[in-house]
Amino acid sequence: MQQHSRYRAFISYSHADEAWAKWLHGALETYRVPARLRRGDHAAVPKRLLPIFRDRDELPSASELGSVIQQALQQSETLIVICSPRAALSRWVNEEIRYFKSLGRGRQVLALIVGGEPHAADPTQECLPEALRHDVAADGSLIASG
Repeated sequence: MQQHSRYRAFISYSHADEAWAKWLHGALETYRVPARLRRGDHAAVPKRLLPIFRDRDELPSASELGSVIQQALQQSETLIVICSPRAALSRWVNEEIRYFKSLGRGRQVLALIVGGEPHAADPTQECLPEALRHDVAADGSLIASG
């Protein structure tokens, strides 16, 4: 784990997809990394992927991410986004992605697609939040593609 990391991963999801988040959280925290992957060049790989952050309460109705969420994102090695049309419309999922990527960790974002499709012709089926579809500058602004 990186020096500043407290969490192996932060799970970002729409609360409508909470069942998926609970499943993923449990699956990751109980997963045992095979011994053959922890030898040689991979000696620093841990036996378990602990801990994983998953917020259990609705985020406050405010215009910014709460300090607890920001701190957890800062202290996470990886951001896992549960992607669905509900997540694509979630302001808070988008803000979590935007904030994590603004920390310079855009390559450490993983997407688990549980519904919809990426870059869908039908906008109601889009599963990727806007901040996941674009690069993000250090100030949190989206960088236009192309």
